[in-house]
Amino acid sequence: MRLILTTILLAAAALPAADLPPPPGMVSIPGGSYKPLYAKKTKPRNVESFFIDVAQVTNAQFLDFVTKHPEWRRSQVKAKLSDKNYLSHWAGDLDLGDDKLRDAPVVHVSWFAAKAYCESKGKRMPTQDEWEFVARADATRLDASSDQAFLRQLLEWYSKPASSALENVHSASKNIHGLRGLHGLVWEWVHDFNSTMVVGDSRGDGSLERKLFCGAGSLLAADVSNYAAFMRYAFRSSLKGDYCVGSLGFRGAKSVKEAPPAPATPQFTTIYDLPGEWRTQDDQPLKLDQLRGKPRIITMGFTACKFACPRIIDDMKRIERELGTDADKVGLVFFSFDTATDKPAKMKATQIEHQLDPSRWTFAISTDETIRQLAVALNFKFQSIEGLYAHSNLIAVLDAEGNIVHREEALGADIEPTVKAVRKLLQP
Repeated sequence: MRLILTTILLAAAALPAADLPPPPGMVSIPGGSYKPLYAKKTKPRNVESFFIDVAQVTNAQFLDFVTKHPEWRRSQVKAKLSDKNYLSHWAGDLDLGDDKLRDAPVVHVSWFAAKAYCESKGKRMPTQDEWEFVARADATRLDASSDQAFLRQLLEWYSKPASSALENVHSASKNIHGLRGLHGLVWEWVHDFNSTMVVGDSRGDGSLERKLFCGAGSLLAADVSNYAAFMRYAFRSSLKGDYCVGSLGFRGAKSVKEAPPAPATPQFTTIYDLPGEWRTQDDQPLKLDQLRGKPRIITMGFTACKFACPRIIDDMKRIERELGTDADKVGLVFFSFDTATDKPAKMKATQIEHQLDPSRWTFAISTDETIRQLAVALNFKFQSIEGLYAHSNLIAVLDAEGNIVHREEALGADIEPTVKAVRKLLQP
């Protein structure tokens, strides 16, 4: 009997990913590649095989979730995790009000709430690459993104009023993958929504806010004619993790290859409540909670950056000099998101290269998931493009408990407001 069971398990492990039976309510998507919208000359991006929910999460399903997890009820959720519109279309904490809502996609949910729901089901949200990969399909073709009739239909769907969110998720049109409602019901959260940065129109870079993004010039649309996809990227670019929008829902996904468990979505008040372990430039473990106790000036970036990050470090050094002896009462932290390159030795070399005082400066790197969670909490965006990164710019001042009291998002800005914010925290 044990031999038979072992043989069955080995046979299952040998199956191609696309042939593995999906979990209930999901479909199996074979891997492949696709041409993303956001760069003119980018190479196709590879997508591993994955599972994805047939339909969006419904109000009834989310009601069951908040019933079992009271910390996510409308009256109890922490302000950092959702804005005032959270579940505002419900009659109460555990009351949908209108029975038509039961099988309609749940909306007015933040990224944090959607993430927590997916984790409770042993799932995650699909990545942007996964979602866009399957969103190219129509009812008969895996890739209809060059069909003008299909694109016009998408634009018609996107122009429908928000009341369309009341439709039953199981009545939505199905594409060739067997997925319902990818287009036509509501927009959908993706796990890495904050990797989308569209700040100018698609006709040229004259309107791009170069002060706000490093590498922004590479984010012009690859296919301007696919305006429907451009609308999706632009919508995601406008989002923050706590936003609760009446036309924004979500569905779950799951990797075929088992990934390490992600840190659970926390009920956090400040970023110092976030879970996960970081490593410093001295290869020492660091938890964000250890940063409590004094004001800190923080940023996010990557040490191989040749444009924005050196300027941000220089701005932070100017702030440090302007503080004079008060700089000894402040910490400066550079959180890296480049998990491939920014190992402790590389970060140490950057600290030495810029002549940064190790008693004041900390460089830190963590896992992709821990970094993503911090970035969302800071409303920071970053995106990998062929081994480099485009990213927003940030210098933030945190009080001793990790509350953000000041933020600067423009390169080369006047440092005086930042210095004043720090000095105010140092007053007895």
